[in-house]
Amino acid sequence: MALVSTEKTKINLYQSRNELLKTSYWNYSEQLEDFIARYKTRPPDIKFWPYGPYWPKYHEREILETPRFIKTAPNFHEKFIDKLTEDLQYPKTFDNQVTHFTSKWRGVLIVYDSERSSRDRQPQPVPEGCCPNLVFESRFESGNLRQARRVGQFEYELVLKTDLYTNRHTQWYYFRVSNTVPGVVYKFRIVNLLKRDSLYNYGMRPLQYSEKEAKLLGRGWMRAGHHISYSRNVMHLHCPLLTRGIAYYMLEWQMDFPHEEDACYLAHCYPYTFTDLKEDLDSLINAPDRKECMKREVLCETRAGNSCFLVTVSNFGASKEEQHKKKFVVITARVHPGETQASWMMKGLLEYITSSDPVAKELRNRFIFKIVPMLNPDGVIVGNYRCSLAARDLNRNYRHPRKESFPTVWHTKTLIEKILERHEILLYCDLHGHSRKHNVFMYGNNTSEEDVNGLGAAKSFLNERLFAWLMSQKAPDKFAFKSCKFNIKRCKESTGRVVMWRQFKILNSFTLEATFSGTIMNKNEYRHFNVHDFQEMGKVLSQTVLEYQRTQENNAKQSEMVLELTRYVTQQVMEQRGLMERPKLPNFKSMMRGDKNVINNTENGNDSSQEKTTPEPHVSTPVFKEAVLTVMDHENSTFVMEDKRGKRSKKSEKAQSNLSRKDVDNLLENASLKTMDGCLKILAQLNVREVMQESDSSDSDSESEPEMKIIESKSKKKKRKSRKQRDREQADRKNGSGSSDKKQEEVRSKSLTELTPIFPAEQTTTSFEKFMRNQKKDSHFVSKYEGRKNGGIPCFAEERSIERAQKRMADMKKRTEEDKQRELAFFTPEPRLQCNEEDGMYNHQIMSLRRSLTQDDLKHRLQVALHEGSANIAQTLVGLNVRTAYTHADAFRDMNSTMPSLPQPRDIRSGPISRTSRRQSTPSITFNNTPPNIFPVTDEIKTEKRPRITPNAGPLIRGIKVKTES
Repeated sequence: MALVSTEKTKINLYQSRNELLKTSYWNYSEQLEDFIARYKTRPPDIKFWPYGPYWPKYHEREILETPRFIKTAPNFHEKFIDKLTEDLQYPKTFDNQVTHFTSKWRGVLIVYDSERSSRDRQPQPVPEGCCPNLVFESRFESGNLRQARRVGQFEYELVLKTDLYTNRHTQWYYFRVSNTVPGVVYKFRIVNLLKRDSLYNYGMRPLQYSEKEAKLLGRGWMRAGHHISYSRNVMHLHCPLLTRGIAYYMLEWQMDFPHEEDACYLAHCYPYTFTDLKEDLDSLINAPDRKECMKREVLCETRAGNSCFLVTVSNFGASKEEQHKKKFVVITARVHPGETQASWMMKGLLEYITSSDPVAKELRNRFIFKIVPMLNPDGVIVGNYRCSLAARDLNRNYRHPRKESFPTVWHTKTLIEKILERHEILLYCDLHGHSRKHNVFMYGNNTSEEDVNGLGAAKSFLNERLFAWLMSQKAPDKFAFKSCKFNIKRCKESTGRVVMWRQFKILNSFTLEATFSGTIMNKNEYRHFNVHDFQEMGKVLSQTVLEYQRTQENNAKQSEMVLELTRYVTQQVMEQRGLMERPKLPNFKSMMRGDKNVINNTENGNDSSQEKTTPEPHVSTPVFKEAVLTVMDHENSTFVMEDKRGKRSKKSEKAQSNLSRKDVDNLLENASLKTMDGCLKILAQLNVREVMQESDSSDSDSESEPEMKIIESKSKKKKRKSRKQRDREQADRKNGSGSSDKKQEEVRSKSLTELTPIFPAEQTTTSFEKFMRNQKKDSHFVSKYEGRKNGGIPCFAEERSIERAQKRMADMKKRTEEDKQRELAFFTPEPRLQCNEEDGMYNHQIMSLRRSLTQDDLKHRLQVALHEGSANIAQTLVGLNVRTAYTHADAFRDMNSTMPSLPQPRDIRSGPISRTSRRQSTPSITFNNTPPNIFPVTDEIKTEKRPRITPNAGPLIRGIKVKTES
């Protein structure tokens, strides 16, 4: 009973802590608001506030306590797994082991699901003679395991979680395994990785942490596993969590667990959580000898409410004048959550620059360090590999960061802008990890993109590589200068190091990359990196800052460094051109993969790993001079051949210097490459910028991931103006200040004011009219559609539809007016034509209309009207509306005599019968000078009162009664 009550108490404690983690963000915000409202400032030290870790607001999964580990490294070097001797080192494997579990396992069993498994679950029962199920767990800070499936007696398939709100970026794994059986070799397979290749194929091993060994032996994280392979997943795609159409890769390895009732953690790299960062910063600030030179602030809060810390390290006791003279060093880390080695390097850097070492003291006296140790705490907490809670790669959104989506990047960039207003930034460095290359190296920028001059390009070539060259001199066993790249790929244009160079012109803007694996610099021993190695690289980075500053201040030292760098670059150029024998390095990839050819060569004594190199020639030796002259001859002969063939390019013409063989010989004899100018001339003559083309091997599986689009800033709504302001503006417009705007408005609305509306006034209030009214209020408004047809309104908009309808009505009205003019011209008596000279144009129009109507036209119209029916015969003949004018029926008497016999009016049935219209004849009046082609009208037009018209549609004339004179 006591045990049951203890377990219940633990469960209740976990549940209450889980609820506290979910709601503490809002409590923290309320407390912070109360503090600011009371004291009108932020808290002096953020360590007294609950600043995380906080999960996303809608995170409904169980949250366990963050695991704690001892941070010790082994006292020996952990070598790469050797494929050649792997079977000898690990004779017992998954395939050949003999155990007392003799039954066969059938089917697939889900032993763990991070979204369904309960917290206090027990191992599932298994059939008799089968090995017990392993128990997995990853619902703690930075943990990442979506599902574990048992597919064999000792075989498990693992599915990793993708980055939150995405379906990509599966590389980081970190979980716990328990209920293991000692002496049994298990086989694990991660089936949903996305990168095409991995360092696991070249000697890298997973990391393991045993709680029992940590307690008993004091061992921390150790490399473990054997028979490791990384390949395309073709056979193991049956898991329903895998998405069709995606090319998956899988990682397989075998391992055993020596202790019974032990809990072991497995990880891709040494874990470093947000909780670890808080504890490390607290220990540094609480140390008496460090807190005086270190300040901790909160740069901003993330989307989940976690604090993004900003650490400032310097000698704060210096005078204001000395503080203003200091240069700044900005270092950031952990923009990608799964690259934990960046945090370990940051830890080593912080511990060193706050220490009592003489070099650290000089660093604090000369510089001000601004450090952001964790740019993506949200991603670190939820166990992402690359993205933040915005489901985006932060290192692809430095160019135009959104404050609400990427607050840490936006505030970091704003901080750098403020620093550059008064100070110079000597170095910007972003710490990263790399999963495809060994060693430690840097990515820089091509600072001579627009420099066409040969000497200028050579100078930029040296300046951009000098800092990396100093790093390689400080750590020759870890830092590989040959792996450094200084070109800018298109997919990297919005990264931190490129933006800091292009937008802020920070010359030394780098990305420091540390491998997940280890170093191959020592040809006699290939080994893994441990936490001490990563911390050592952080220390080297800070020491190189001081070394670089001293080099800039001392011309002799600068010339010496440039001389060594020029010698190295010249060697590389000659090796690429085949003018110097390259050192025969061991075929590392073939050896790590276990290539049969390498094995045979090793057995025959022809081991290619044995280095057979010629000694490097010194710059002052004749061998080196002769080699340089050979390169010059090769360059000149190449140019001559291109000139003869007519294929010499403009770039080669610019790169080609006027130096001849004699000039180069004199340069080598006199200067011996001891001056900066001599080195620049040699590099310009060698055309190193074009010769040493570098290919950037990206570590990202999201190279095609685009930068987030820029949001156009919306114009803020104007405040309501006071009555005095409105009266003043109205008076200004009356005085003529707003006349141009009025004219523009009148021209734009002319088409609407002239047309007759077809809807009531209440329905004609459209968005276009609102737009015009808003434009009238704001005299400074400039439409982006200015000059376009119809003001840029879309053709399918309501305003355009109304406008087209109004235009149709106007055209109909215009046609009706023209028909009336024709009727008046036909029936107007001759005296009306005898008018003054001012009506000359009117008479001409009437005569032209009268000439247009012939006798044949009248006969045709009458015949059509009598056969097909019409509302009014007069309307048919002359187009005159029956409601406005009438004509006498005697006008058709003579025409009827000449026309053929027509059917009786009663036979015409095209509509309802209308009442008979009675007309009275008048004395005939003949026109003078009637043209012969016009049918004579003998009766005077006399309009009487309008007769009653039936309301029925489609009138039909049954007969026309005509009253004539006797």
